[in-house]
Amino acid sequence: MRVLYISNANAMAGASLALLHIVREMRKRGHETLVVTPTDKGPLPAKLNEVGCPCIQINMRGNFYPTNPNPIFYLPRLFLMLFLNFRASIKIKKIIRDYQPDIVHTNVGPVNVAVDTCLRMQIPHVWHQREYIDIGLGYHIFPTHQSFLRQSHRKGNYNICITRGVFEHSDFREGIDRVIYDGVFTKASSFPAHIKEKQKYILFVGRIHPSKGTLDVIRVFCRFSRKFPQYKLLIAGSFNKQNKYVAECFKMVDDNNMQQKISFLGERTDVYELMAKAAMLVVPSPFEGFGFITAEAMLNFCPVVGRNTAGTKEQFDHGLKITGKEIGFRFLNDEEMFDAMCKAVETDCTDMCIRAHDVVVSSYTVEHNVGQIENYYNFVLKDFKHNKKVLNNIHK
Repeated sequence: MRVLYISNANAMAGASLALLHIVREMRKRGHETLVVTPTDKGPLPAKLNEVGCPCIQINMRGNFYPTNPNPIFYLPRLFLMLFLNFRASIKIKKIIRDYQPDIVHTNVGPVNVAVDTCLRMQIPHVWHQREYIDIGLGYHIFPTHQSFLRQSHRKGNYNICITRGVFEHSDFREGIDRVIYDGVFTKASSFPAHIKEKQKYILFVGRIHPSKGTLDVIRVFCRFSRKFPQYKLLIAGSFNKQNKYVAECFKMVDDNNMQQKISFLGERTDVYELMAKAAMLVVPSPFEGFGFITAEAMLNFCPVVGRNTAGTKEQFDHGLKITGKEIGFRFLNDEEMFDAMCKAVETDCTDMCIRAHDVVVSSYTVEHNVGQIENYYNFVLKDFKHNKKVLNNIHK
């Protein structure tokens, strides 16, 4: 099978990491892959080259309105997005002609540079729906969210949703579209075989952004610290101090005299080690699509305190269904987050951590994930061929 993948990001966040896992495993299974990335900068192209997958760079943007309301920047950025994506669709058309893929697979929902071209060229298109987009990311799809839904529901396009919640949110089609959980780790991955001794810090992993709820965990930790002054909060993730939301986070730290208790670590390469030794990982994202960090923390025997919504809730529910017991501490608001954090340090979490680890190991391997995707590709090819034959008979 020959698959062309479309990615609009090169940073190794959840979506790009998932794509790398898929490509690596597909190539191990004997399939040909080619990936389109927006630039040759960033870690993704280099990682893909390491596994022998060729890349082609095409500048493109997510298909949504600019977030900056300033009219001086708004219209130019909107027109730039439209121009770059129009040009990208033309280039992708040429790549499809030259590469002759069996399937084109776009890695994220807000990128639509390939779907219309594929359907015109009678190539099946698979669209990986990884986010709630409108309520999770807070983006506004161009021209409307309804136009995105119509496009994603067209015959010849097939959707993979990373959770049941994402599937139901956009009313995807039973029997045609699929829910396939992401693969978080390979069977050969290196991670702790047992619980490590915990240190006196609480961990947040992710970029500092409203969609990740960073300000929420800082606010609650300031209260938590008065009860448990021996603990620190470590924030591991990228940030730009010029950003308004980031500035609010730093201001809250300063206003509460927490400079010695709260540390902004930036991006880290030792996240697994940080997780393994953390007293807990807090996941305050209001609408996490799947939540790589939740599964990764559980893999490393780290207790998870997570908002009981979206992908985080679905992982908790999945674990509860399998084991009959909770695999994390749930909350919905600041008061519940505070209570959950207190409970996580006041109780022995050993059994919970072992249950959570076992659930992740049994549910979220890359091999299992790609096996399901490979089976879905076979379904897509068969269904697309059948629909194409029906249409040809109608037009005779």
